[in-house]
Amino acid sequence: MTANCVRGLMVCVLMAGAIALLACDSRGRPFEDLRLARLNEGQSSEQDVRKIFGEPAAVRDITGGKGLIYPLGPEGPHTLLIKIDAKGKYQGREDLLTRSNFERVTPGMKELDVLVMLGRPGRAERYPLKQQSSWEWRFLDGHDTRIFVVTFDARGTVAETAVEDDPRRFGGR
Repeated sequence: MTANCVRGLMVCVLMAGAIALLACDSRGRPFEDLRLARLNEGQSSEQDVRKIFGEPAAVRDITGGKGLIYPLGPEGPHTLLIKIDAKGKYQGREDLLTRSNFERVTPGMKELDVLVMLGRPGRAERYPLKQQSSWEWRFLDGHDTRIFVVTFDARGTVAETAVEDDPRRFGGR
């Protein structure tokens, strides 16, 4: 290898490292959306959040303030809960589409409870003959995209849940 090739390779490695550092929050967690880099915990206001992300899909009460719900993409792997304290300041975010949240979805829960917990699903299907419906959320499970499925009975309560491989990884829907 020539000296120019080695120098060029080193510059690329350093730039990739700098980009990786810029794509993380102050705790070292990678951003689910790069717009989050424009927000500062305890300093940015709710108006700043709305200016950057637009109107939330939903707003819910959380301990010490409120949460603004932002699904990322029509079937994106993240739904963010942006935390706003009682003084109207940004206090961080939580990804709602995690295995720990999915484990909290249990048989007998109502549709509204699931909606509040996970945000709106990326896909919803009705099965009239079975008198059931199902909701799906794509999510990141490590580096793989998977689908969390909730099946509801005719009363609108959770009948069962499942985590499935994302068929898009294999050329499916």
